[in-house]
Amino acid sequence: MDERYCTNCRALIPRGARVCPECGTYAGDVFDGKLPKQRRKSSGSAWIIMLLLIAAGGGAYWYWSQKPKLPRADTGPVRVVGDRPGGGVRQAEAAMALRRYFAAQEHPIKSECLALIRKGDRDGQYVFDAVNSCDRTRLGRWKVDAKTKKVSR
Repeated sequence: MDERYCTNCRALIPRGARVCPECGTYAGDVFDGKLPKQRRKSSGSAWIIMLLLIAAGGGAYWYWSQKPKLPRADTGPVRVVGDRPGGGVRQAEAAMALRRYFAAQEHPIKSECLALIRKGDRDGQYVFDAVNSCDRTRLGRWKVDAKTKKVSR
């Protein structure tokens, strides 16, 4: 072990002494200009904080992994609608003609209540099933002429 010297009078301090025998100065922490290695007290609080951080991380991981994953929407193959029977009116225009027809009746049906279900093309006409979705009544099967936009049953 290195010899210890008093920082005040530079006298040799014997082992185990707490004060300098020459001048009576406390022989505490500083000896010959060097600081002794400090001992770290082991504290349980550092471990508790570390455990809390690990638990919080585990809880966050569990929360994010438990969120329901939405299924990916599969819209199916893309179908491009081309020209329709007669070459005059397209399906969207026929549906609008049918909507206008119901709006012009004596007891009109609101556009947001009218559901049109396309049933195909027959003899130059678009065929639709109409439903009043507000009061859940069937309005029947309707035809719209592809050339003239005339609505019939």
